[in-house]
Amino acid sequence: MKNFCTVADRNFCDRVLALNQSLYKHGDDYTLHLLCLDDEIYNSTKDIKNIIRYHIDDLLKEDTFLSRSLENPPSREALINSRGNIEAAKKVQFIWSLSCYFSWWCLDKLDPEDILYIDADIYFYSSYKSLYPHLKDCSIGIVEHRCNYNPDNGKYNVGIVYFKNDIDGYKCSTWWKNCLLFTNHEYYSTHNTCGEQKYLELFETLFSGVKVLDPYIGHLAPWNFLFHSYDGDKIIWKGEKQELLYCHFSNFKIDKKNHTYSLAPRHGFEVPPNKFIKDIADQYYNVLAGR
Repeated sequence: MKNFCTVADRNFCDRVLALNQSLYKHGDDYTLHLLCLDDEIYNSTKDIKNIIRYHIDDLLKEDTFLSRSLENPPSREALINSRGNIEAAKKVQFIWSLSCYFSWWCLDKLDPEDILYIDADIYFYSSYKSLYPHLKDCSIGIVEHRCNYNPDNGKYNVGIVYFKNDIDGYKCSTWWKNCLLFTNHEYYSTHNTCGEQKYLELFETLFSGVKVLDPYIGHLAPWNFLFHSYDGDKIIWKGEKQELLYCHFSNFKIDKKNHTYSLAPRHGFEVPPNKFIKDIADQYYNVLAGR
C-alpha cells in the first residue's frame, strides 16, 4: 500500500479528483490523504475511492504552534503572488507551509512506511509504481525545477517530496515543518523567500539519505517546458530520453464559457508551446471538464 498526501481548498477540488483519477489508472493499491482547507472540499470529496479526508480545523485545534503560524510574516514570493496584500500573502504563506506540515503529520500520526507529498495540481501520465524502485536506497527524495536557477525559488520544486518513515526521513520532515512554523531559526533570513520551497536546498547538506530523482523520472511544469526537447511520446532532459511520469499544471485556467483553457498565463503560456504539451494539456482539461 502506497501513501500519498496533498492539500487543497474548494478551488482545487477538481484538481484533487483529477490527481486521484490519474493515480487510480495505474493501480488502486494506495491511499491519498487529503488535507481539506474548507468545508466545501471536505464535503465534495466524501466517499471518493482511495481518498481519506482530514479537516484543517482539527489540526489547528490540536497544535497551537500551527494555529500561531497563521500570523507568520509572508515570504517574498507570497507577497508577489498576493500583489502586496499582506493579509492575503499571510494566507498564501500558511497554505504553502502545509505541504511540509501535513507530510510530517502523516508520518507522525498515521505511521506509514513512507509518504509521498504531491501538489494537488499534478497529473500522472505513467505509473507511480515506477518511482519506487529508485526510493529503496534513500530516505528523502526531491526533484529539480529543471530551469534556470532563481535564487528566490531555489533549485528544487515542492511538486513531489518523498519521506521514508525512518530516522533520517522523519528527522528531515520534522525539521522542514519547524522551519515554516517558527521564524527564529538560522535559515529564516536566507531561505524563507518562497514559502517552504527554498528550504529543500538544505536537505542534502543537513541530512543523510537524500536522493535527487531527476535522472530516474521525467516530469514537466510550465517553468521548464522550454528546457526540454520532445521525441514522440518521450521528453528529453540533459540529452536523455525519459517517459513522462507527471506534469505539474501550475496556474492552469479553465474557460468554461468557451470550453477551452489557458495553459499557464502567470508563467507566460496562454497556449501550449508544442504538440506534446498540447496533447497532455488537452487530456488534463478533458478530465477536469468531466469529458
